[in-house]
Amino acid sequence: MTRPLLDDLDRRLIGALHLAPRATWDDIGGILSADASTLKRRYDRLYEARMVRVIGQADWGMHSTAMPVHVFLDITGETPLAVLRRLQDLPHLQLLAQISGDHPLYAVVHAPSEAATSEAIDRMFSVPGVRRVKALPALSTHRRGHTWDPQFLTDTETAELLELAGARPEGTATATPPAKPLSEAERTVVAQLMQDSRASAASIARAAGLATSTAHRVVRRVLDEGWVKPRLEIVSEWLGFETPFILRLRVAPGETPDVMRRIDRLPQTRLAAHVASDMSVLATGLVTDRSAVAHFIDHELARIPGILTVSVDVMLAEPRRYWLDRDLTAGLGAFHAPTLL
Repeated sequence: MTRPLLDDLDRRLIGALHLAPRATWDDIGGILSADASTLKRRYDRLYEARMVRVIGQADWGMHSTAMPVHVFLDITGETPLAVLRRLQDLPHLQLLAQISGDHPLYAVVHAPSEAATSEAIDRMFSVPGVRRVKALPALSTHRRGHTWDPQFLTDTETAELLELAGARPEGTATATPPAKPLSEAERTVVAQLMQDSRASAASIARAAGLATSTAHRVVRRVLDEGWVKPRLEIVSEWLGFETPFILRLRVAPGETPDVMRRIDRLPQTRLAAHVASDMSVLATGLVTDRSAVAHFIDHELARIPGILTVSVDVMLAEPRRYWLDRDLTAGLGAFHAPTLL
């Protein structure tokens, strides 16, 4: 796969789709002062190069009654990448990465239930090469990766795109199911939007065998209820963001909620979670290079009161993020969407 060459319009298009993944080309073109047909051709080129894909981030309660668990693994007698390849076959793995630090592998398990979570973590112990597993259950998660900002747009363009998308504050993610069970049509639409969140109601109707009017109504309900949130996924390294990182923060008692809110406001942040550990906050972020990590810690994180100590790990390889396999040569791969309850 040849890495696509990107110009300023490509980057601005990606920035726009981060904020408004389902927006029409006409609407995006009006905000970016670009021709709609040109934007569509640009997107199709990036999609065919497997650099971009708009998937659906399902509300946690749609596929789980449990919170995620962040897992750090120590290994013995094997290389980290060899063990990582074996882990890829295990169920319920949202993220897999090789990282720096004492534990060379990091994973996020999000199983349908607490019992399934326990079983998934238990299976990690049986993988050849795994010596030790350190599990950090999430107690609350204040931010998820689709709100990371590459900062390619002006403040005015950002505000207009957020208004266009009808964006609401992300808030705290919970594993609370919908108030009543979904209808068969709703389940079908949720599953379709998870795979392709730019799909039109008409195309969903054809694929799912629904009446077009039914599909329009159900798609609107699924999106309005927040059961699925459209999310742009990219090969971030091809865009120049080559350094994902993990922070584990020891926070003063009582300061955790405020520290998480402040981290949430930083554009480099992908996730901020309160975890059950001696380090009470786990955060992940994405920047251009390692010097940008140092700048983030010394000039952004240092301004947040209440942080007592910081542990930093750099992700050296990230073959899966948000259920989506990734390869620096081949681009985006299989999407292991979680099964709906």
